[in-house]
Amino acid sequence: MASRSHFAAPLLLAAVVALILYVSLYPFRFHAEAPGVLDTLRELNWARAGRSDMFNNVLLYVPLGFCLVLVAEPRFGRWWGIALGAACGVLLSLGIEVTQASISPRVPSLTDLSLNAAGALIGALAGSTWHALGARMTPRGNPIGRSGAVALTVLVLWLIARLWPLWPDASLRQIKRAVRPLFNPEFSWTELAAYFVGWLVVAQAVFHLAKRQRSVDAFLLVIAVVLVGRTLTAGNTLVFAELAAIAVLLPVLVLLSRVEDRGRSALLAAALGTWLATVALMPAMHGSHGVALEVPALSEFLSRNPPPPAQLAGKGFSYVALAWLLTGTGLLPHVAAGVTVLLVLLLCLLQVGAAAPSYGWIDLVIAVIAGVMVARWMPRGLAAK
Repeated sequence: MASRSHFAAPLLLAAVVALILYVSLYPFRFHAEAPGVLDTLRELNWARAGRSDMFNNVLLYVPLGFCLVLVAEPRFGRWWGIALGAACGVLLSLGIEVTQASISPRVPSLTDLSLNAAGALIGALAGSTWHALGARMTPRGNPIGRSGAVALTVLVLWLIARLWPLWPDASLRQIKRAVRPLFNPEFSWTELAAYFVGWLVVAQAVFHLAKRQRSVDAFLLVIAVVLVGRTLTAGNTLVFAELAAIAVLLPVLVLLSRVEDRGRSALLAAALGTWLATVALMPAMHGSHGVALEVPALSEFLSRNPPPPAQLAGKGFSYVALAWLLTGTGLLPHVAAGVTVLLVLLLCLLQVGAAAPSYGWIDLVIAVIAGVMVARWMPRGLAAK
């Protein structure tokens, strides 16, 4: 029996198609002496492409196949949905290749077409897997109440951190700026790890909040809000490392769906805590200062300037999420809060002597606020499922 369609998928699909058209047809310099459609199809050949171009051509069409199958599968079944998702990706790519024949300096080729088709197929297979994931990741009973308020706080802080300054700018100049990093993708493994851990925690919060039937929809909608929001808010850009992290997220969520709720909370808390510790130890890893656990002078500690609002929201996200996830391991809320504050204090002490410390007095303030929130709002014995 065909299941209900994902309400967020058509919105995300429209955004993906718009992005593909923009990236593929830029700079929109059409010339009048373009060959006909049949002539263009006959002249398509296998052009040589570098590894970066090949990777980008595949990656660009993965979200297209992903969204297409979420729209098609509920109506036509799994295998027809996958076939339609891949086929529509091929047709869009073919149409773009034909159109590129009239755009300078674009050069259509069978190589691009085949790589786009592969990306659409990969995305369709991933979307079909995702379609069945929501029920496994959503906790039974789905408690909202005060525990849901903590999960909602985690989600809101993430959105603020990613979309600050929250000032809309739909100008063509902003859109060009936002997508420019995708033309020359560069990222570090530490950056990829940061986004990966962050989106894992966001997925846990969304699945905790959403009803079982809507959990996948809700997470897709959050992804769409962040990606479209970063395109249309002043000064922000799309981040290639974040897109790669979201792509890697799917198979990991499939594996995590097989882990019981308490174990999943423990794994996510460990991942988040490890990342926070890695940030504190990075200066020592790069040789800027040795690791020395000592108490700084009060004047030195208080002189560390507070970070900008986006970073403040990011820190709040990390500390509220860590305390919330620790309650999901079975710890009492006030114990989870205490562990979070002690960890942040330890990280502050580890960065004594660093030229540009990542942790300071503001981190302790935020950690204490996060701890109080979790201790007061999380009922005893309720896991952060």
